[in-house]
Amino acid sequence: MTSPLSSSRIVAIVAMTCAALLPLGVSVISVAPTATAATSVVARTGSRGSTVVIIQRVVHARADGVYGPKTAVAVKVWQRSRGLRATGVVDSLTWSRIKADWATVPAVGNDVSWPQCPKGTGIPLRRGKGLPMPSASARFVVIGLTNGPAFYPNPCLAIQTSWVKKRHLYAVTYAMTTYPTTKQVATYGRVGPYKGTSAPAKLANTGFAQARFNVVSMRKAGLASPFMWVDVESYPVAPWSKIKAANKAVVDGVLRGYRESDLHVGVYSTPYMWRGVVGSARYRLPEWRPAGPRGKVAAQARCSAPSFQGGRAVLAQWSSTAADYNIICPGYANRTALAAHFHKY
Repeated sequence: MTSPLSSSRIVAIVAMTCAALLPLGVSVISVAPTATAATSVVARTGSRGSTVVIIQRVVHARADGVYGPKTAVAVKVWQRSRGLRATGVVDSLTWSRIKADWATVPAVGNDVSWPQCPKGTGIPLRRGKGLPMPSASARFVVIGLTNGPAFYPNPCLAIQTSWVKKRHLYAVTYAMTTYPTTKQVATYGRVGPYKGTSAPAKLANTGFAQARFNVVSMRKAGLASPFMWVDVESYPVAPWSKIKAANKAVVDGVLRGYRESDLHVGVYSTPYMWRGVVGSARYRLPEWRPAGPRGKVAAQARCSAPSFQGGRAVLAQWSSTAADYNIICPGYANRTALAAHFHKY
């Protein structure tokens, strides 16, 4: 007597029969992958680094490079606003949209120096004001090396450098250039690349020493920059002389000091201040042009304004009671120009 077929054998026979009945060229259809499986995770809670910083800036979270719960919430809000699944995780689809938004974010940054130091720090005439550091939207920071006049370093330079590094920002340096005191000329005037005992040679050597002092401060703080903005302006704390040729000798020495330290240089000033300090001197260097408290539109207009010493505008600045803001002028926000003017952390 033949034994009855087991249920497992029946299932196998039915499967073989169905397969045999399929016409040639027709394949078995598999289950489509889910949307999650079709994308890859770029960043999620616990992720760290420069990619996270970009995400945080686009979704308006604190740009500290650490993908924490608050960043995840901000990502969810941003995803909803773009019609994406609000998961709080940046997958490849979300990342492509974030990169597109990032490309349209204006290249706006801030300059910081002794005013951002705690109250009570610094020299008596330039005590720290305790002003806030830049917001999460800042793309770059211009860090001041001096606490006002030359030969006085920014007391918070190392702290501010660390702050920029943690946020993976673009960074560049600036320093005040000031007319030296009699004591400073006596100390530095006979040492340097300018020979002779004339007043212009001594002033140029003292300017050269100003630059070298600032470079030492910068490197001691661990701050890297391919470029130095030389701030030439009317400064009540250290007023310029009434002799423009003497003032120019100081500026000449300062520029040489930075160049011999392998830094490219540019000038921060206005036509009025420049004429008042060095007259009609033309160095044809890149320019950083301030617009004062007139706002962003006025700063943008500075980018196309006439030059004060023959160079092209790279940065323009406007100010408020709480901060100084800067915008990169047209033509200088590309990779090559950014690499020439900023160090990317």
